[in-house]
Amino acid sequence: MHDEMMTLIDDCIARMTLLRDELAASRRVQPGERHTTVLDAIAVAERFVTEATRTVSPPSVTLSPPAAGPVVRYSTAG
Repeated sequence: MHDEMMTLIDDCIARMTLLRDELAASRRVQPGERHTTVLDAIAVAERFVTEATRTVSPPSVTLSPPAAGPVVRYSTAG
């Protein structure tokens, strides 16, 4: 369980860092772009909660499957 939790935490931090970088970028953004990025961050957090709960819960606990991870968009624009 320890290795699985470490992987889940590392994945969550990596995804959140990418999204944070996207929010912090000093560039012109499209209308709604920041809002979408925040919704993506919420999805990352929800996925972490679901997977972490599944990892530490007894096998008899039934959880709904996690939402698909957000699509992290990369911009090549300045």
